Amino acid sequence: MSGIQFLLSIDSKIIKYGLDRTIQLLKMCGNPHLSICSIQVVGTNGKGSTSAMMAHTLINNGYNVGLYTSPHLVTINERIRINTRTISNQFIDSFIQKYKNDLLEIEPSFFEIMTVMALSYFVKNKVDFAILETGLGGRLDSVTAALSDTIVFTPIDLDHLLILGKTLSGIATEKSGAISENNSFIFSSIQQPIVKKILNNTAKKYNKKIIYNKHQLEILNLRGAHQIQNANLAKFVLDNLTIPYQLEISNIIQNLQTTSWPGRIQFLQNQPDIIFDVAHNSHSIKAFIQYFYTIQNQYQSKHLIIGFESGKEIKSNLKALYQLFDSIIITETKIRHSMQADYILKLHQPDCKSSISIELNPIKAIKQTIHKMDKGDISVILGSHYFGTYIDQIFKNSLDIQ
Repeated sequence: MSGIQFLLSIDSKIIKYGLDRTIQLLKMCGNPHLSICSIQVVGTNGKGSTSAMMAHTLINNGYNVGLYTSPHLVTINERIRINTRTISNQFIDSFIQKYKNDLLEIEPSFFEIMTVMALSYFVKNKVDFAILETGLGGRLDSVTAALSDTIVFTPIDLDHLLILGKTLSGIATEKSGAISENNSFIFSSIQQPIVKKILNNTAKKYNKKIIYNKHQLEILNLRGAHQIQNANLAKFVLDNLTIPYQLEISNIIQNLQTTSWPGRIQFLQNQPDIIFDVAHNSHSIKAFIQYFYTIQNQYQSKHLIIGFESGKEIKSNLKALYQLFDSIIITETKIRHSMQADYILKLHQPDCKSSISIELNPIKAIKQTIHKMDKGDISVILGSHYFGTYIDQIFKNSLDIQ
């Protein structure tokens, strides 16, 4: 059994709470987290994009940068990168083989193993910085066990309701749990008042202060106001770390604008245009709607293919989303906890004028839509990272980071 096969044999749907197993794994590997400077990114939306933008800027200024993100679009190797290159199967095999007995004894989750393997890989390759995207939450997320020197909070909103709680204050409390006495710097985007209060109260317990990004610059050539917000936060963090981290950085805005991060308002093809976006909760769907408003008049017919994972808050923005499209196909990813298409259909607003149908096979849904498109049309595939494996079969190599 290869290392990847072993990892895939662990049910990634099962989420285990607490840091104890991760701490055990880190100790087993010689505590690699203590040998690198890491930046933990916490939040609801924009974590991956903000992480990728910071990494891309540092890499292009000569730094050796490890990047740990989740989930992946096609292969698990994507989750662990150094200077955009994914972790090798060889390292995964050797890591699993070396620690297999310990893993069987500790019984960690898939994500816990991936986190510790990432940190071990980064140490072996002597990265200057490791940027670590939190999976979900913060208080009990395995990334928090890395004891990062810097924490960055992207916007916090409703998501993972079945796990983190159904209120914004409850979710903010869980995410604020990433803060600890080990943090030297804590940065945040502008947050909703209740979120800001909770973050500040948690930081105060450790005599820490959160620095909020109050000054938004107009960073051009990015699709969507939310991506501009992510870029502004990435620039804000790097600017503030320049002196304490002794960074030598130039061309920050240029690097932010040229960051490649698949699945974020990504044009898979042109004429006819096809967009893939992983907007998977109310906040990110709203952000996509705001972007699509700015381009909808360029097109004749507009088509939407959607599918979500269960537990996502999507209902509040579905009506506004549907009104932008002439036809809608509801499908299922069938990879993780896929939200049932029938359930999504029941959320359909009765006054919606769009044509709505169900096709449970996502590849058929995409191909059916492509087949009926004319040159001046647009199609959007939206709702889940787990569309990635299907998109890769149709649009070869489109999800590779350039």
